[in-house]
Amino acid sequence: MDLSHLNPPQREAVLTTEGPLLVLAGAGSGKTRVITHRICHLLDKKVPARAILAVTFTNKAASEMKERVVQMAGQRALGVTLSTFHAFGAEVLKEHLSKLGWPKKFAIVDTGDQIALVRRAMKERQIDDKVFDSRKVLTLISRAKSSGTEPPYKQPNGEENDDIELVAHLVFPLYQLALKAQGAVDFDDLIVFPSRIFEKHPEVKEHYAKRFRYIMVDEYQDTNKAQLDLLRHLGDSHLNVCVVGDDDQCIYSWRGAEVRNILDFERLFPGGKEVRLQQNYRSNQVILDAANAVIEKNPDRRAKRMWSDVKMGPRITLCCAPTEEDEARWVASEVKRAIVEGISSDEVAILYRVNGQSRFLEEFLREREVRYEVLGGTEFFDLREVKDVIAYFRAIANPKDEISLLRIVNTPARGIGDVTMERLTAWALKEEVHLWQAMQRASEIDTLPTGAAEKVGEFVGLIDRYRKAFNKGNLSHLTRELIAEVDFVGSARASAPTLASGDRKAKAIAHVIQSLENYEKREGPKASLLTYLNRLSLDTKSEEDEPHHHAGRVTLMTYHGSKGLEWKLVFMVGVEEDLLPHSGMQGEAPNPEEERRLCYVGMTRARDRLVMTRAATRVKRGKELPRTPSRFLADIPEQLCDVVELAAIPVGPVTVKEKSFFSSLRDKLKTEKEPVAPSGSGLDTQRNDR
Repeated sequence: MDLSHLNPPQREAVLTTEGPLLVLAGAGSGKTRVITHRICHLLDKKVPARAILAVTFTNKAASEMKERVVQMAGQRALGVTLSTFHAFGAEVLKEHLSKLGWPKKFAIVDTGDQIALVRRAMKERQIDDKVFDSRKVLTLISRAKSSGTEPPYKQPNGEENDDIELVAHLVFPLYQLALKAQGAVDFDDLIVFPSRIFEKHPEVKEHYAKRFRYIMVDEYQDTNKAQLDLLRHLGDSHLNVCVVGDDDQCIYSWRGAEVRNILDFERLFPGGKEVRLQQNYRSNQVILDAANAVIEKNPDRRAKRMWSDVKMGPRITLCCAPTEEDEARWVASEVKRAIVEGISSDEVAILYRVNGQSRFLEEFLREREVRYEVLGGTEFFDLREVKDVIAYFRAIANPKDEISLLRIVNTPARGIGDVTMERLTAWALKEEVHLWQAMQRASEIDTLPTGAAEKVGEFVGLIDRYRKAFNKGNLSHLTRELIAEVDFVGSARASAPTLASGDRKAKAIAHVIQSLENYEKREGPKASLLTYLNRLSLDTKSEEDEPHHHAGRVTLMTYHGSKGLEWKLVFMVGVEEDLLPHSGMQGEAPNPEEERRLCYVGMTRARDRLVMTRAATRVKRGKELPRTPSRFLADIPEQLCDVVELAAIPVGPVTVKEKSFFSSLRDKLKTEKEPVAPSGSGLDTQRNDR
């Protein structure tokens, strides 16, 4: 294989195949090229394809990587395992989950099912889910699993989060028991359980370690403690572990990502070597110099400085507007101007810290007839009618799935009300049986009226009949029959507020059938309903951070969502204290170092031109409050910037006042210390869909 087109550090990373290797791959430095060439180089060295494992975080990244490797190495690459962490864990559990006392066949629950299980556990513990947010409880459980622990019990000491941490501690064992009872695992279990199996059954660990003698990890900075444990189990016998990542882009600590996994690499993998990829193939040097100046202020990082062959480029525009409305109006006007001057709409992005910032931007983009798309909204498989169909599948594949049973038992309406289900549930608890068993014996339960018992019996018969039929295959054909029999489409149309929304619901249901047909074509005789459901869960989980963008539209999204993407022209809005850096979300402690990394990620999304904006005032709870410019702006060298200060809504040419802007900026920040400023001013944000 010809490696002459790689730069020297890339070539070194490809040729270093033995022992631990940390490839520090800065933004836009060609890390995917390094991984694919490294796999092909191993194949050239006669390493068997089945001995190579490469893991990443999204199906899109894994499939693109596999496609490139096959293009380069041909059919001999087909045996290489290119997978997400979750998909790899699922394959291990498919063979060995029963060793932990779980059923051999298992389902993977989605977030909605997890929340339902948490609420049930809270109810059993007599904890009011109106007082304690079940989503927050689930977040604490997930974080504990990601760190390889259980939610700890903390003696209350007056801290705001004490109570909900205690709730998570009490709920966790019941939540796990509920998963086990219905033969299910959650996404965290897909990572935690393989490590647990390896610890308890060394022969299983030895099997996988002997098979996968060369391991590569993409986006290593995003790994959590549980993923690190799994990686060390797989690689501790041969240590041929290559990890590729950038500590400067570690921005997901809220879901367990550990920047220390990179910073402590030599301690975690003794004898490790480091290769730094510092040449950037995306941005011009003006943007990189500004981004370098911001990120270099982080005290705990692996030193690197990104550079580019493209030395020239327009200076960075810094705009200060009087209000958030003025900011949005100016940004929309600049976007419109850029499009009129010839830039393609899908080469423009507007990035912000929290989704609430998009409201005025959308308003003024519409006013200027600029087509745009807000990424990070409801995904297809989160639509209600789609989740209803999938719940039927889950109940048919596994009637012990009580969450799905409760969802569909009266969907569409068949006269089985809440009172009937409460009596069935109470009887099941008393007799210590599953809800499904109680439903099968509904005619024996004296608290149920005869009519209600008959309706439950009809529902049980429906599920049993389709369960037997689905076991024989022909999934999409049977799904059409099921949807017709229960009149799913008619019910969905009847519940829709408009004819158009009814049509959308019908199309969504049809898309589920198409999804099944595609799966059957791929799998052939091996196709099964349970495998389809588990793959669906893995796909939607692994793609949750992958934007699905339509061509010809300006992109609006959060900084977190933008990681890995690039545009010619990028607007970063709301570059102010309390927003970037953020003062902490929903009780979370501020994390100024990660916020600095988030700013760096935003800046390095731009190829040609970067615009950073802020408002002098924002409205919070009906009051107009002054804003402080972000400390990150003060780190950018003045000679790299053009400054636009809007005295009012611009009607003519704007004036540039560089010196006055920077002097006032530094005056305002003189007294600022590194901890994030208190949130006494700023936009009132309720959530953050990173």
